[in-house]
Amino acid sequence: MTGRLLIVSHACVLPANQSVFVFLADRGWETDVVVPDHWAHEYAEGSVAAAKLASLEARLHPLPVALAGQPQRHFYTRGACSRLLRRLRPQVAFLEEESFSAPAFQWGVACWRHRVPFGVQAAENLDRALPAPARIFRAWTLRHAAFVAARSPTAKQLAERWGARGQVEVIPHAVPSWPKVGNDSQDDRFTIGFAGRLVEEKGIFDLLEAARRLPGHVRLLLAGNGPLRSRLERAGSEKVTIEIASDIKHEDMARAFGEMDVLVLPSRTTPTWVEQFGRVLVEALWCGVPVLGSSSGEIPWVIEATGGGLVFPEGDAVALAAALEELRASPEKRIRLAEAGRQSVERLFSVEAAGRLLDDALSAAIRR
Repeated sequence: MTGRLLIVSHACVLPANQSVFVFLADRGWETDVVVPDHWAHEYAEGSVAAAKLASLEARLHPLPVALAGQPQRHFYTRGACSRLLRRLRPQVAFLEEESFSAPAFQWGVACWRHRVPFGVQAAENLDRALPAPARIFRAWTLRHAAFVAARSPTAKQLAERWGARGQVEVIPHAVPSWPKVGNDSQDDRFTIGFAGRLVEEKGIFDLLEAARRLPGHVRLLLAGNGPLRSRLERAGSEKVTIEIASDIKHEDMARAFGEMDVLVLPSRTTPTWVEQFGRVLVEALWCGVPVLGSSSGEIPWVIEATGGGLVFPEGDAVALAAALEELRASPEKRIRLAEAGRQSVERLFSVEAAGRLLDDALSAAIRR
């Protein structure tokens, strides 16, 4: 079944995150995508303007928002929701926002008033205390959502526990359809990569300590930006060269992965955050790069499901150093992990795999 589909997604300000909706459009859905007209993201300095993929036949609607750059708190201004729903008259909507977020509640109420069934995203995998407004948003949104696209098994369990009444299915994030690159660097040094926010909870200094424990000279390539950048810029030594690339567009990240021998995601759990998916893991594997990840949140699920890497206890720099040395000493193992991981990512986390699951959920919402 196909029909008129409305997508609301702050992530889609980046063309790399629109691929699943291009897939749906190619399958016959008449697709409109609502995004903030500007946003801030972790791979670049400053804000970015909304842009669409060259192949996106869907209509992109950049609308003004307040609190741009804050995923759970931003909201659309100037009565945009009802006005657009009256004009477009969609048959179903997918709100790619968390159930406790302001935009999910804002658009969910508007859809409900216009009798448009809607689905919502669930990536949250930590049952943490939330402010009263967020709890109210979550309760209402999950009670009225026709379906929930859970990004991991834990997120599915929590959405059901929190009161979801519609269909709840694991519909994971999709990896962009980048080319397989492998390591094309001319540098003979072992290159350890990281991609994401340069913040304490990402375990950056565990990675740095592990690199310092390795014999010989290694290179740390950090693709991202954040408050720890200045400290990291001063942390290099004769043994460890640190390079920070903070101006890479998301759609160009395959080039950065191509310089890595291994991608490490050393996240640390905090009272208010745990790694929800580790999207850079599947992105690196898609590009032919093996991965190492800590035991935080959904990282073990992703690595075990793909077979593309190794898991170490979070916060254990000694164990991480041992895993890095194991992979450095065995190029053959790196190749085996990367090849197994890419095959699994294509089967589980490709645009087609995620798109078919979302297609089924949207069609079921219309039928119901």
